[in-house]
Amino acid sequence: MYSPKPESSFGPNPNSGTHQQQMELTGANMGPGNGANNNTNMAGRQRLRWTNELHERFVEAVTQLGGPDRATPKGVLRIMGVQGLTIYHVKSHLQKYRLAKYIPDASTDGNKTDNKDPGDLLAGLEGSSGLQISEALKLQMEVQKRLHEQLEVQRQLQLRIEAQGKYLQKIIEEQQRLTGTLETELKQPRAPVMVILFPATSH
Repeated sequence: MYSPKPESSFGPNPNSGTHQQQMELTGANMGPGNGANNNTNMAGRQRLRWTNELHERFVEAVTQLGGPDRATPKGVLRIMGVQGLTIYHVKSHLQKYRLAKYIPDASTDGNKTDNKDPGDLLAGLEGSSGLQISEALKLQMEVQKRLHEQLEVQRQLQLRIEAQGKYLQKIIEEQQRLTGTLETELKQPRAPVMVILFPATSH
């Protein structure tokens, strides 16, 4: 199991050469005729080879932010503080990291899979073909579909509970109304009963 490094390792390293060794950027060389905007776009779209050390820093940042479901690319980029790393690189890596977490739960053979390190699964995704990535995306969509169905069932159940609660409330209010009416009638003074006695007649 991975143990997080001290927080001091998250800050930017003053030695810029170390940061350059942690990551390998590959892409087309930009000619001198390209403008500043083209240079910025190309720099953001350069492919990044995630080394083990760089991935560990990424995992630590994601953990600090509450896990892959809560972490945002902007927050991860800020915590990592690696020179040359762009939000495009972090966003792509975070998406694949989330996919890697869904793969063990989406096994189609019905057998329970062993718990695997998401980093190992992510490394497989990094070097996988486009077909494998497409399958991973389908798995993610299937998981999201199931979650949506569960939320819909919970919503319908909540509506039924609320309807039953309103029905019971109406019954209670009706009983209280009838009880109040009965008590009012009992408290009202009754008119005295007059008894008239007639003298007995002799035969």
